[in-house]
Amino acid sequence: MASQTSSEIASLDDIEYKSKFKIYFYILGCGFLFTMAFLNFYPVGDKLKGILRKQLSGTSCNPDYDELHFEWLMPKLVVTDLMLPASCFDRQGDPIRLSHVTINYNLINFSPFGLPFRIETSMKGQPLSFYFVQGIGKQMIRLKDQKITLSRLEGLTGSFKLSGTVMTDLSLLMEGQKMSTVSFKLASEDFQIPSQSIEGLNIPTMKLNKFYIEAIGAGGSRVNVDKIIIGDTDSPIRANFKGKIDLRQGAIGFSPLDLRGEVAFSNAIKESLPLLDMMFQSFNQKDGFYQIRLGGMLAKPVPSAP
Repeated sequence: MASQTSSEIASLDDIEYKSKFKIYFYILGCGFLFTMAFLNFYPVGDKLKGILRKQLSGTSCNPDYDELHFEWLMPKLVVTDLMLPASCFDRQGDPIRLSHVTINYNLINFSPFGLPFRIETSMKGQPLSFYFVQGIGKQMIRLKDQKITLSRLEGLTGSFKLSGTVMTDLSLLMEGQKMSTVSFKLASEDFQIPSQSIEGLNIPTMKLNKFYIEAIGAGGSRVNVDKIIIGDTDSPIRANFKGKIDLRQGAIGFSPLDLRGEVAFSNAIKESLPLLDMMFQSFNQKDGFYQIRLGGMLAKPVPSAP
Protein backbone atom coordinates (compact mmCIF):
# COMPACT_ATOMS: atom_id res chain seq x y z
CA MET A 1 0.00 0.00 0.00
CA ALA A 2 1.42 3.38 -1.04
CA SER A 3 2.25 5.80 1.69
CA GLN A 4 0.51 9.19 1.79
CA THR A 5 2.52 12.32 1.02
CA SER A 6 2.61 15.27 3.39
CA SER A 7 0.55 17.33 0.94
CA GLU A 8 -2.17 14.67 0.85
CA ILE A 9 -2.32 14.56 4.64
CA ALA A 10 -2.56 18.36 4.89
CA SER A 11 -5.41 18.40 2.40
CA LEU A 12 -7.58 16.40 4.80
CA ASP A 13 -8.04 19.58 6.88
CA ASP A 14 -9.82 21.20 3.97
CA ILE A 15 -12.60 18.64 3.86
CA GLU A 16 -15.94 19.95 5.28
CA TYR A 17 -17.92 17.38 7.28
CA LYS A 18 -21.68 17.80 7.87
CA SER A 19 -22.40 18.09 11.58
CA LYS A 20 -25.55 16.30 12.74
CA PHE A 21 -25.20 18.13 16.05
CA LYS A 22 -25.71 21.47 14.28
CA ILE A 23 -28.82 20.17 12.54
CA TYR A 24 -30.31 18.92 15.82
CA PHE A 25 -29.43 22.23 17.49
CA TYR A 26 -31.20 24.23 14.79
CA ILE A 27 -34.28 22.01 15.01
CA LEU A 28 -34.47 22.30 18.79
CA GLY A 29 -33.87 26.04 18.64
CA CYS A 30 -36.61 26.59 16.08
CA GLY A 31 -38.96 24.36 18.06
CA PHE A 32 -38.26 26.31 21.24
CA LEU A 33 -38.83 29.68 19.57
CA PHE A 34 -42.05 28.46 17.96
CA THR A 35 -43.33 27.09 21.29
CA MET A 36 -42.55 30.31 23.16
CA ALA A 37 -44.15 32.43 20.42
CA PHE A 38 -47.24 30.22 20.48
CA LEU A 39 -47.54 30.37 24.27
CA ASN A 40 -46.95 34.12 24.24
CA PHE A 41 -49.76 34.95 21.79
CA TYR A 42 -52.22 32.09 22.29
CA PRO A 43 -54.72 32.78 25.16
CA VAL A 44 -53.32 29.99 27.34
CA GLY A 45 -54.47 31.66 30.55
CA ASP A 46 -58.13 31.74 29.52
CA LYS A 47 -58.02 28.17 28.23
CA LEU A 48 -56.33 26.88 31.40
CA LYS A 49 -58.81 28.73 33.59
CA GLY A 50 -61.67 27.01 31.79
CA ILE A 51 -60.00 23.61 32.21
CA LEU A 52 -59.41 24.19 35.94
CA ARG A 53 -63.00 25.23 36.53
CA LYS A 54 -64.25 22.16 34.69
CA GLN A 55 -61.94 19.76 36.52
CA LEU A 56 -62.59 21.25 39.98
CA SER A 57 -66.34 21.79 39.60
CA GLY A 58 -68.19 20.16 42.46
CA THR A 59 -65.16 20.27 44.78
CA SER A 60 -64.60 22.61 47.72
CA CYS A 61 -61.42 24.07 46.19
CA ASN A 62 -61.92 26.38 43.21
CA PRO A 63 -58.91 28.70 42.75
CA ASP A 64 -59.11 31.72 40.47
CA TYR A 65 -56.65 34.21 39.00
CA ASP A 66 -56.62 37.41 36.98
CA GLU A 67 -54.04 36.62 34.30
CA LEU A 68 -51.61 33.91 33.22
CA HIS A 69 -48.81 34.67 30.77
CA PHE A 70 -45.32 33.58 29.70
CA GLU A 71 -42.14 35.65 29.86
CA TRP A 72 -39.16 35.20 27.54
CA LEU A 73 -36.39 36.30 29.91
CA MET A 74 -35.43 33.13 31.79
CA PRO A 75 -38.63 31.50 30.44
CA LYS A 76 -41.30 31.26 33.10
CA LEU A 77 -45.02 31.19 33.67
CA VAL A 78 -46.46 34.11 35.66
CA VAL A 79 -49.83 34.03 37.44
CA THR A 80 -51.19 37.33 38.80
CA ASP A 81 -53.75 37.86 41.57
CA LEU A 82 -54.18 34.19 42.46
CA MET A 83 -57.06 33.54 44.86
CA LEU A 84 -57.21 30.31 46.89
CA PRO A 85 -60.47 29.73 48.82
CA ALA A 86 -60.12 28.85 52.51
CA SER A 87 -61.76 25.50 51.74
CA CYS A 88 -58.59 24.49 49.88
CA PHE A 89 -56.88 24.45 53.31
CA ASP A 90 -59.72 22.64 55.07
CA ARG A 91 -60.96 25.70 56.95
CA GLN A 92 -63.44 28.57 56.78
CA GLY A 93 -62.79 32.28 56.39
CA ASP A 94 -61.31 34.70 53.89
CA PRO A 95 -59.47 33.34 50.84
CA ILE A 96 -55.69 33.42 50.49
CA ARG A 97 -54.63 36.04 47.93
CA LEU A 98 -51.24 35.98 46.20
CA SER A 99 -50.39 38.98 44.03
CA HIS A 100 -48.06 36.91 41.85
CA VAL A 101 -46.78 33.36 41.38
CA THR A 102 -43.83 32.60 39.08
CA ILE A 103 -43.13 29.09 37.80
CA ASN A 104 -39.59 28.62 36.47
CA TYR A 105 -38.41 25.55 34.59
CA ASN A 106 -35.28 23.87 35.98
CA LEU A 107 -33.00 21.11 34.70
CA ILE A 108 -34.42 17.62 34.44
CA ASN A 109 -34.87 15.69 37.68
CA PHE A 110 -34.11 12.01 38.27
CA SER A 111 -35.75 11.33 41.65
CA PRO A 112 -38.47 11.07 40.56
CA PHE A 113 -37.68 11.34 36.86
CA GLY A 114 -39.66 14.22 35.42
CA LEU A 115 -39.94 17.94 34.80
CA PRO A 116 -38.84 20.12 37.76
CA PHE A 117 -40.12 23.64 38.40
CA ARG A 118 -39.20 26.28 40.97
CA ILE A 119 -42.30 28.10 42.22
CA GLU A 120 -41.91 31.49 43.90
CA THR A 121 -44.48 33.77 45.48
CA SER A 122 -45.03 35.94 48.56
CA MET A 123 -47.79 36.15 51.14
CA LYS A 124 -48.17 39.33 53.17
CA GLY A 125 -44.49 40.10 52.58
CA GLN A 126 -43.34 36.55 53.33
CA PRO A 127 -41.30 35.13 50.42
CA LEU A 128 -42.13 31.50 49.65
CA SER A 129 -40.10 29.28 47.33
CA PHE A 130 -40.32 25.56 46.68
CA TYR A 131 -39.66 22.97 44.00
CA PHE A 132 -42.29 20.91 42.22
CA VAL A 133 -41.47 17.88 40.07
CA GLN A 134 -44.03 16.35 37.71
CA GLY A 135 -42.98 12.78 37.01
CA ILE A 136 -44.74 9.85 35.35
CA GLY A 137 -47.70 9.31 37.65
CA LYS A 138 -45.79 10.99 40.50
CA GLN A 139 -45.39 14.51 41.89
CA MET A 140 -42.86 15.78 44.39
CA ILE A 141 -42.88 18.97 46.48
CA ARG A 142 -39.64 20.09 48.13
CA LEU A 143 -38.97 22.95 50.53
CA LYS A 144 -35.39 23.24 51.71
CA ASP A 145 -34.29 25.49 54.56
CA GLN A 146 -37.20 27.89 54.01
CA LYS A 147 -37.26 30.62 56.70
CA ILE A 148 -40.85 31.54 57.48
CA THR A 149 -42.21 34.35 59.67
CA LEU A 150 -45.27 32.78 61.28
CA SER A 151 -47.18 36.02 61.90
CA ARG A 152 -47.41 36.54 58.12
CA LEU A 153 -49.20 33.23 57.60
CA GLU A 154 -52.28 33.90 59.72
CA GLY A 155 -54.46 33.06 56.73
CA LEU A 156 -53.25 29.45 56.94
CA THR A 157 -53.53 29.02 60.71
CA GLY A 158 -57.08 30.34 60.94
CA SER A 159 -57.98 32.10 64.18
CA PHE A 160 -55.03 30.59 66.06
CA LYS A 161 -52.16 33.10 66.19
CA LEU A 162 -48.46 32.25 66.16
CA SER A 163 -45.32 34.37 65.92
CA GLY A 164 -41.59 33.90 65.55
CA THR A 165 -39.50 32.47 62.72
CA VAL A 166 -39.30 28.80 61.80
CA MET A 167 -36.91 26.96 59.48
CA THR A 168 -38.83 24.49 57.33
CA ASP A 169 -37.59 21.41 55.49
CA LEU A 170 -40.20 19.35 53.65
CA SER A 171 -40.15 16.53 51.12
CA LEU A 172 -43.48 15.15 49.87
CA LEU A 173 -43.95 12.52 47.16
CA MET A 174 -47.43 11.89 45.74
CA GLU A 175 -48.53 9.01 43.53
CA GLY A 176 -51.74 10.05 41.82
CA GLN A 177 -53.82 11.69 44.55
CA LYS A 178 -52.27 9.73 47.43
CA MET A 179 -49.24 10.49 49.58
CA SER A 180 -46.41 8.03 49.00
CA THR A 181 -43.65 9.35 51.28
CA VAL A 182 -43.23 12.45 53.41
CA SER A 183 -40.64 13.86 55.78
CA PHE A 184 -40.43 17.26 57.39
CA LYS A 185 -38.64 19.25 60.07
CA LEU A 186 -39.64 22.53 61.71
CA ALA A 187 -37.24 24.38 64.01
CA SER A 188 -37.48 27.72 65.83
CA GLU A 189 -35.60 29.46 68.61
CA ASP A 190 -37.99 32.44 69.02
CA PHE A 191 -41.39 30.74 68.94
CA GLN A 192 -44.24 32.65 70.63
CA ILE A 193 -47.99 32.38 71.14
CA PRO A 194 -49.45 35.91 71.18
CA SER A 195 -52.22 36.93 73.57
CA GLN A 196 -55.57 35.58 72.33
CA SER A 197 -58.80 33.87 73.33
CA ILE A 198 -59.07 30.14 72.64
CA GLU A 199 -62.53 28.62 73.22
CA GLY A 200 -63.31 31.27 75.83
CA LEU A 201 -59.97 30.93 77.64
CA ASN A 202 -57.89 34.13 77.59
CA ILE A 203 -54.27 33.18 76.88
CA PRO A 204 -51.49 35.66 77.77
CA THR A 205 -48.49 36.10 75.50
CA MET A 206 -46.19 33.11 75.95
CA LYS A 207 -42.55 33.21 74.83
CA LEU A 208 -41.85 29.53 74.37
CA ASN A 209 -38.54 30.11 72.52
CA LYS A 210 -37.73 26.59 71.35
CA PHE A 211 -40.01 24.68 68.99
CA TYR A 212 -39.00 21.57 67.05
CA ILE A 213 -40.92 18.94 65.07
CA GLU A 214 -39.48 15.98 63.17
CA ALA A 215 -41.69 13.46 61.38
CA ILE A 216 -41.50 10.92 58.57
CA GLY A 217 -44.07 8.93 56.61
CA ALA A 218 -44.44 5.25 57.45
CA GLY A 219 -46.28 4.19 54.30
CA GLY A 220 -49.83 5.01 53.24
CA SER A 221 -51.30 7.86 55.26
CA ARG A 222 -49.41 7.05 58.48
CA VAL A 223 -46.90 9.65 59.71
CA ASN A 224 -44.60 8.81 62.60
CA VAL A 225 -43.84 11.85 64.75
CA ASP A 226 -40.36 11.26 66.17
CA LYS A 227 -40.07 14.49 68.14
CA ILE A 228 -42.19 17.41 69.27
CA ILE A 229 -40.24 19.67 71.61
CA ILE A 230 -41.75 22.89 72.96
CA GLY A 231 -40.04 25.35 75.29
CA ASP A 232 -36.77 25.49 77.23
CA THR A 233 -35.84 26.03 80.89
CA ASP A 234 -36.98 29.68 80.71
CA SER A 235 -40.33 28.99 79.02
CA PRO A 236 -43.75 29.10 80.74
CA ILE A 237 -44.57 25.75 79.11
CA ARG A 238 -42.28 22.80 78.43
CA ALA A 239 -43.45 19.76 76.50
CA ASN A 240 -42.10 16.67 74.76
CA PHE A 241 -44.26 14.35 72.64
CA LYS A 242 -43.98 11.61 70.03
CA GLY A 243 -46.40 9.23 68.35
CA LYS A 244 -48.33 8.91 65.09
CA ILE A 245 -50.86 10.71 62.91
CA ASP A 246 -53.07 9.09 60.27
CA LEU A 247 -53.57 11.81 57.67
CA ARG A 248 -56.93 12.08 55.95
CA GLN A 249 -56.63 13.23 52.35
CA GLY A 250 -58.66 16.39 51.78
CA ALA A 251 -59.53 16.76 55.48
CA ILE A 252 -56.22 17.18 57.33
CA GLY A 253 -57.87 18.73 60.38
CA PHE A 254 -59.88 15.54 60.96
CA SER A 255 -56.79 13.29 60.97
CA PRO A 256 -56.72 10.98 64.04
CA LEU A 257 -53.65 11.36 66.22
CA ASP A 258 -52.04 9.35 68.99
CA LEU A 259 -49.27 11.28 70.76
CA ARG A 260 -47.78 10.46 74.14
CA GLY A 261 -45.51 12.64 76.23
CA GLU A 262 -45.31 15.10 79.08
CA VAL A 263 -45.86 18.77 79.81
CA ALA A 264 -44.87 21.13 82.64
CA PHE A 265 -46.02 24.66 83.53
CA SER A 266 -44.09 27.43 85.28
CA ASN A 267 -45.46 29.03 88.43
CA ALA A 268 -45.99 32.31 86.54
CA ILE A 269 -48.29 30.73 83.95
CA LYS A 270 -50.19 28.85 86.67
CA GLU A 271 -50.88 32.17 88.39
CA SER A 272 -52.03 33.72 85.12
CA LEU A 273 -54.24 30.71 84.31
CA PRO A 274 -55.46 29.23 87.61
CA LEU A 275 -57.66 26.75 85.70
CA LEU A 276 -54.55 24.82 84.60
CA ASP A 277 -54.20 23.00 87.91
CA MET A 278 -57.86 22.05 87.79
CA MET A 279 -57.59 20.83 84.18
CA PHE A 280 -54.53 18.64 84.84
CA GLN A 281 -55.07 17.51 88.43
CA SER A 282 -56.22 14.04 87.28
CA PHE A 283 -52.92 13.35 85.45
CA ASN A 284 -49.95 11.67 87.07
CA GLN A 285 -46.77 13.70 87.52
CA LYS A 286 -43.17 12.63 87.08
CA ASP A 287 -40.40 15.05 88.03
CA GLY A 288 -42.87 17.93 87.75
CA PHE A 289 -44.17 16.89 84.30
CA TYR A 290 -47.75 15.78 83.70
CA GLN A 291 -47.89 12.48 81.79
CA ILE A 292 -50.37 12.92 78.92
CA ARG A 293 -51.76 11.18 75.85
CA LEU A 294 -53.17 13.37 73.07
CA GLY A 295 -55.92 11.72 71.04
CA GLY A 296 -58.84 13.05 69.04
CA MET A 297 -58.20 14.97 65.82
CA LEU A 298 -55.29 17.08 64.63
CA ALA A 299 -57.44 20.24 64.66
CA LYS A 300 -58.75 19.49 68.15
CA PRO A 301 -56.53 17.26 70.33
CA VAL A 302 -58.11 15.63 73.38
CA PRO A 303 -55.83 15.03 76.42
CA SER A 304 -56.21 11.88 78.51
CA ALA A 305 -54.19 9.64 80.81
CA PRO A 306 -51.59 7.54 78.91
